[in-house]
Amino acid sequence: MGNAAFLLVAIALSIVGSALLWLRYRRPKTFMTSIDDFQREMKALGHEPDEPDEPAESRNIVTRPSRVDDEDGQ
Repeated sequence: MGNAAFLLVAIALSIVGSALLWLRYRRPKTFMTSIDDFQREMKALGHEPDEPDEPAESRNIVTRPSRVDDEDGQ
């Protein structure tokens, strides 16, 4: 009986743990959730038209000079 009781306790703990994980990480199913997800994705794709563009330095874009003079100045 001892082995069967240990097996039942292990199965019960597995079921309870799985249910807790499922409840914690499940996606909400409300109407507003889908609208919020859509707005979040649209914001990630672009910026608002009235916001100024960020300079290249803040976007970590490396720019190079248009012309490099050699030491003689030619």
